[in-house]
Amino acid sequence: MVSISDSEHLAQADHLRLAEFIEQVVGIQLPAHKRSLIETRLRKRLRATQINHFHEYLDYVLNGDTQEQVMLIDALTTNKTDFFREANHFEYLYEYLDRLLNQSNQNRLHPYRFWSAGCSTGEEPYTLAMFLETLKINHPAFDYQIEATDISVSVLQTAQQAIYPHHLAEPIPMAYRKRFLLRKKTASLDLVKVAPELRQHIHFSEFNLVTGNFDAMGGFDGIFCRNVMIYFSQAQRQLIIENFTRLLTQNGFFFVGHSEGVSARQFGLEQKIPTVYQKIST
Repeated sequence: MVSISDSEHLAQADHLRLAEFIEQVVGIQLPAHKRSLIETRLRKRLRATQINHFHEYLDYVLNGDTQEQVMLIDALTTNKTDFFREANHFEYLYEYLDRLLNQSNQNRLHPYRFWSAGCSTGEEPYTLAMFLETLKINHPAFDYQIEATDISVSVLQTAQQAIYPHHLAEPIPMAYRKRFLLRKKTASLDLVKVAPELRQHIHFSEFNLVTGNFDAMGGFDGIFCRNVMIYFSQAQRQLIIENFTRLLTQNGFFFVGHSEGVSARQFGLEQKIPTVYQKIST
């Protein structure tokens, strides 16, 4: 039987080669002060692969086992999200679109498109869909699509299933819960499932913000990338923002986390409220 010692520590040289690989492939930085967290997550992969030591595991995974590389990246990716997180972003977009639709006398020929980049387990795109679906009450012709992407395979699986413990839905206003969530009670679990009317508008897929083909994503009326870019270097952040803004339609919106500042004018953006930017004419 394989024995994995919890007392073994990740050597500095192994930490450095792991950090170099992760930054190159995913763009996420793994500084020295996170070594204990890295060790904890690596031990799960050692158990899964039945390898005894960190050094042996890294030899195995970094020398070309692409399937295990996916699992390694998944293990080291931090995924934290909530329903209605930074709800003022969605409220601002709703009010803007409501005014725009009230002023427009023309029917748009194609749906509005939005991107939830770094969508984690799906709470962000589902929250966005709740607001957009509500617009249809006063604007029945309004239509939308949401591309939701993440680097982590496991969180995308959770997002696609659209099933969550009931307590995670507590931040959702009751009127939205009644309309958009289905209760799923079992003997031991109290669950909710997102209604099909939202799920049909969302497409989940894997996307790497460092190496991904942005041009293949198409144009967007709004892009959400919140509390994701803090894990990248300054140079990587700049390139990612350049790619995002290039894909925004004229007057499209870019939403970031409150810990992420953007030099708006540098990217052809104008700050509307804190952490909300709009693409302007250049």
